[in-house]
Order: sequence, then structure tokens, then C-alpha cells
Amino acid sequence: MTDGLASCTKNRIFVYLYRATEDTLTTSLLHPTRHSIGRHARVFSGLRVLLVLVLLQLLGSCSTVRLGYANADTVIYWWADGYVDFHSSQKAKVKKDIAQLLSWHRATQLPQYVHTLTQMQATLGANPAPAEIETVFRQAEQYSQVILLKAVPELADLLLTIDESQKNYLARKFDKNNEEFRDKYLNRTPERQLKERLKKITKQVDEWLGSVNREQEAIIARYIEKHPPNYAQWLEDSMARQRSVLRLLTQIQAEKPSPDVVQTMLQKLILSSYEPTDPAARVAMQQLVSDILRLSTQEQKKHARNKLQDWIDDCKYLIAKK
Repeated sequence: MTDGLASCTKNRIFVYLYRATEDTLTTSLLHPTRHSIGRHARVFSGLRVLLVLVLLQLLGSCSTVRLGYANADTVIYWWADGYVDFHSSQKAKVKKDIAQLLSWHRATQLPQYVHTLTQMQATLGANPAPAEIETVFRQAEQYSQVILLKAVPELADLLLTIDESQKNYLARKFDKNNEEFRDKYLNRTPERQLKERLKKITKQVDEWLGSVNREQEAIIARYIEKHPPNYAQWLEDSMARQRSVLRLLTQIQAEKPSPDVVQTMLQKLILSSYEPTDPAARVAMQQLVSDILRLSTQEQKKHARNKLQDWIDDCKYLIAKK
């Protein structure tokens, strides 16, 4: 009975982590670029976000980050299976590839995260300018890009085994995600969209600083008024990338290229996803973050430094727990 209870509890943990990851992907709207669209984004865009979130900041507290990393192999597998519905002949290799990727990540990437997070702690106290915020953005993108490029050989092997039924399954998953996005974001008045976006950004800043003061709330409100969410364009951009993925699968199925050729295709697709689509929006976001930090109290900055320290401690714990 005890074993059964433990198994049930563990399964619930997996479901909780999986749903938390899906929710994080869907609601990560603080950085309004094509990388923050969420579940409706194309598979590889979602995968890189998933990896970084699960491996470092899944739920944002010490114990749950470690729990998320410990179960990342299961969460990532469930997420990927939800998009392509793995055949029995694919499952063992996919699980092995994920395990190897996590082992590599623990050994080579987590030490780099410790270094970057430590630098971020120092930057917080110096009221970083927008250019310094951009450096943080680029570093985060570089980390996620490294993970995806590392996984290219295994992804290529997988794509060479994807059949027509799985491609159709993926297309239906895209359609479902797109419809959910429409229901959640597009089928609302502009006023409600602005109100909900204000609530989301304020909540995210709260998580970092502990609380938001009135000056910071006013800055966020002005930012949203000047840069209203363009959910329709985000959805259109995402659907264009989804079509690119489906075309790639169709091409692979028709031409049956070598693994090396597929790897080259994937590398081009991954690198293209990091090309900025709206530089002005990115600059505006950098300015917003800079302004919020400039108006932060010492208590708020201490809260942010402590949050970063929790992540540093998590990384060190996971590095030592090889």
C-alpha cells in the first residue's frame, strides 16, 4: 500500500510539473517577442523554452526547481509525446537521448548558469541600463540555443522516423493550440487584453521584487498603453513557423535525406528562430526593465538578489549531485 501511495504521489508530481511547464510557456508574455508566445509556438521554439525553464526555473523556488530538474526527463518526454505521439519503436531511444542531454546539461551548462546568475546579482545593485538588460537577454538566448544545437543529431534521427500519421498528429496539435490561443487572447476586447496584460506583467515583477510600488505600476501601465499586445500578429508569426516545421517533415519524408543533411536543415531552422522580428519592441522591453529596476527600493533589490541566490544554490546543489 505504501508503494502504491508513493507511486500515486510521484505521478501527481509529474502531472503538476508538466502542467506548470505548459502554463509557464503559455503565459510568458513579459518578453514580447516570438520566443514568448507559448504552447502555440512551433515545436523547436517550445522545446528550447521548456528545457531552460524545467532545468533552471520551472516553478521559481528552491525545492521545486530541484524537483523539476529531478523529473525533467519525464516532463520533457511527456511534452514531446504530446506533440508527435511516439510509436513504441521510438520511445526507448527518445528517453535515452533525453537522459543523455540532461547529463550533459548538468555537467557543462549549470556551472555557466552559476557564473551568469552571480553576475546578474551584481548588476542589480548598479541600476542596469537598457544595454546591460540586452546583454542578459542575449545570454539567456545563447544558453537555450546551445541546448537545441547540442540536441540536433538526436532530433535529426527522430525526424527521420516520423511518419505521416505522426505529422498529421502534430498538425492537429498545432491547430488545437492555435484555437486555445484564440479563445484565451483574441476573443476578448482590447480593453480586457490590456487589463490582463497589466496584471500579468505586474505579477511577474512582484515575483522578482516582492511587491510593486506605485511608480513602477505607473511605468508598466504606460508601457502597455504605448505597446499594446498584438496577439493576432503573434499568432500569425507562430502559424508561419508551424507551417515551416510541417514542410520540413514533408520534405524529409519525400526525399529521405541522410542524417547529416537533416542536421543541417535543423541547424538552419533553429538559428533562424533567434533572428529578431521586432527590434523596437525588444528595445522598449529593455527600457521597461531598466526603469523598473531604477525605481526599485533596497528591499526590492534584496528580494531579487535572494531569488537569484536560490537559483545559484539550486545549480550548485544539482552540480554536486551527479
